[in-house]
This record gives sequence, structure tokens and C-alpha cells, in this order.
Amino acid sequence: MKCIDRRLIGDLIALSTVEGLSVTDAAEKLCLTRQGLYKLLRHLKKEGYVAEGPAIRLTQKGKDTLGIVLKDLLRYFNILSIRLSGRVVSGLGEGAFYMSLEGYRRAIEQKLGFTPYPGTLNIKLDPPSVVYKRYLDSLPGILIPGFSNGLRTYGAVKAFRAKLRDIEGAIVMPERTHHPADVIEVIAPFKLREILGLRDGDRVEIEIYLE
Repeated sequence: MKCIDRRLIGDLIALSTVEGLSVTDAAEKLCLTRQGLYKLLRHLKKEGYVAEGPAIRLTQKGKDTLGIVLKDLLRYFNILSIRLSGRVVSGLGEGAFYMSLEGYRRAIEQKLGFTPYPGTLNIKLDPPSVVYKRYLDSLPGILIPGFSNGLRTYGAVKAFRAKLRDIEGAIVMPERTHHPADVIEVIAPFKLREILGLRDGDRVEIEIYLE
């Protein structure tokens, strides 16, 4: 396993607090000289952690590195799950299509240990839960790899094991999605609307495991 440079972690955490700022404003906030910050940014851009541009932005590589650190911190503080709440909403009908694809179905069986019902339950999160969803955006999760069927390429999906009432399942976060940021998709071995008697507008709480 490749070790992460401790100084790199500190630099990325510092830069994450000034994302979107110009070098001048960021340097002032970080108590650095502009020359010192320029030197740091040149190095991190060369290594692929910071994006080119007038404002400071971490690349996906930089964000993924911080995600690994976040996972370790959550484990250290014994935060093993989070609870998100919201209301059931109708989806776009895409979940049934994607969950019926053999490439996803087989990968979910292998990675998550169950055969998914061909469909997803969509939950529109309450505003406080949207904030905590950022944990999930940052953490690596369980990777459901993308695949090609010879005609089309399907993107990767990040998943987290989850429990809705007494039903064990998972939430899925596709690499490419048309859902807004405050909507999560839940999969399970059963049709959740039917087995739990859910309708649009019903309030639900879902526990999401971070390990």
C-alpha cells in the first residue's frame, strides 16, 4: 500500500479551506506569502492534486486523497454510520433500467451480497441531511465498476451499505446522474415501496454505514 505524505495531507486540508479564492486572497487567509503559495501550487499541480486556473481548486485526485483521510478520522472517532432523513419522491424511471443490467446486477451481488430489485427508491433529503451527505461524496465507498456491453459504456457507481427500517440494502451514487444533489437512491433485494407501504411524501430515515 502506498503511504500518503503527511505534509501533503496538511497542504490539501489547508487548500480545501480556500477553494474558489484567488492566490492573493488565499495566501492572506493562510498566512503565507504569494510567492510561497505559488511555489506550493506549482508542485501540487505537477503532481495532479490541484487544477489549473485563476482560482484554487482541488482535482478529483486531491479530493480522493482527503476522502481517505476523512475515512480514517471517522473511524478514529468511532463514527461508523450516519442517519439521513427525507421524503419519498418519484424517480425518473432510470433505476429500473440500470438495476436490470447484468453488469451492475452481478457486481452488486459480488460487492454487496444481494441481488437488487430492478428499481430504486428515491429520497429527497431534508436540508440538514444534505450537509451530511457531503461525507458520502468525499468517502471512497464501495466501488461498483463500470462496464461496456459492446454498444454502450456504463459508468462506475459508488455504494454504501444502508438500512431502511428493518430492510438491509444500500444507497448508490452513480458517476453520472440526472438527480439533484439532495436526492439519494436506495436499492434492496425487494421493492421497498411495496414491502414498506411507502408513497410519495412519506417521511423516512435511513442509516448509512460508512465502512
